[in-house]
Amino acid sequence: MRLRGSLNRKQDLKFRLSAAVNLSEPFKALDEAYKRTRRFILAYSGGKDSTATAIVLYKWALNRRPRDLEVIVLHGDTLSEIPAMETWAREFMKEYAAKLSELGVNVITEVATPDPTDTFYWRVFVRGYPAPTFTFRWCVYLLKLEPTRERLSRYHDYILVVGSRDEESKARAKSMRIRFGTCMVQGSCLGAYLTADNDIPKVAPIRFWSTGDVWAFLKAQGHFNVKPLIDLYLDGSLGVRYGCWHCTLAKAQWGLYLNDKYLYAEALRLIYRAVSDAPSLRTPKEGGYSKLGPLNAKGRAIIFRAIPLVEEMAGERLFYGLDEAKLGEHTLRDLFYRLPEDQADALIKEHDSTDRRVPIGLLRSGESIDGETVNMIVRKVEDIVGNNPFKKELLSITGSLMSKICDC
Repeated sequence: MRLRGSLNRKQDLKFRLSAAVNLSEPFKALDEAYKRTRRFILAYSGGKDSTATAIVLYKWALNRRPRDLEVIVLHGDTLSEIPAMETWAREFMKEYAAKLSELGVNVITEVATPDPTDTFYWRVFVRGYPAPTFTFRWCVYLLKLEPTRERLSRYHDYILVVGSRDEESKARAKSMRIRFGTCMVQGSCLGAYLTADNDIPKVAPIRFWSTGDVWAFLKAQGHFNVKPLIDLYLDGSLGVRYGCWHCTLAKAQWGLYLNDKYLYAEALRLIYRAVSDAPSLRTPKEGGYSKLGPLNAKGRAIIFRAIPLVEEMAGERLFYGLDEAKLGEHTLRDLFYRLPEDQADALIKEHDSTDRRVPIGLLRSGESIDGETVNMIVRKVEDIVGNNPFKKELLSITGSLMSKICDC
């Protein structure tokens, strides 16, 4: 993996692992949760914190042998995840459900995905959604929160087991203090592990763990094969975070630097940001969060045409959401790229009555992408990249992608 050597030299983000992790407090927190309900819903993202939390819950069940316990493993798949991380999450859930079931626990696995018309691909191609900003985080609501809330609404009398930690960030520490409270000056910290936030009871058993504690625990636990996860985080030596491949709220989506083929997706993420920042690729409107308005046909066409090119250059289907999201018998990949234009337009209109639609033919080939637009995007990407250690590679990929898209 190229990121291991390059970023270890350029970013000293190593930390010292804790010598040992005490499970006494997390177990007490789960004991208290069990007194309140026999149904736990484990919020599982696939990342290090939620995986550690899942294994803590397993070790607690192994130690306590609770009766009549039901655990729903709830995984949120935005259909925009980095493929390697999503593959890991699915495989771990299978192993986890099997082993927890052996303890007599009733295990249900749920995967919450957005509606096809709420996916990144639909919202960008059909409605022209620009890159999110900190004041317009449309993706968080549509891809994560709404699907999760819908699944949670199917259950009652549960407690949500979360992997939230104070040390994640200053903002997280502040929100945890507000939602969960703090330890008593003299006495137990038990109350600081549980809360009823937004009427959803929660328990955060690893709330006070450091990042070093998390990695020490994962490497020492011995019950589950977590080597794929450790590899994804480069042995825990770097502050790699995972999220949607197209997230533009991060300066760099480091999860896309683990493999050369993912750099093509990172270049497309930067192009999406550049397209969204270009007034000439937006349709001005009155009102709303931004008068720049949605992406126009040319702006959408750039992203639309880049998708198959990125997969061709990477030699892999990186954008699995196009294949997993379906409208009836048709995948989104079929709808956007394969169906006859009149059939695709009719199906899109049937499922989206907004006035933001553009004919699919414009996205496929009808909208001309000129050399001036190509040069503008490349310049904007260069500005966005800044001092990224992979600047040279990213600009090379961007230039190649835009040249293939160009009608010049």
